[in-house]
Amino acid sequence: MVDKSELAIATSQAQSPIPFLIELLFNLLSQMITVSTIKLTSHPVS
Repeated sequence: MVDKSELAIATSQAQSPIPFLIELLFNLLSQMITVSTIKLTSHPVS
């Protein structure tokens, strides 16, 4: 039981930065999309 709990803690610590990086990437993508849409709406290409 102790070994399993230690393994679970180690795996959770090893996998913790992955969702954080994904969240950062999604935030950057959303910011880029909003900025691009604002630029397109403010300066429409005709």
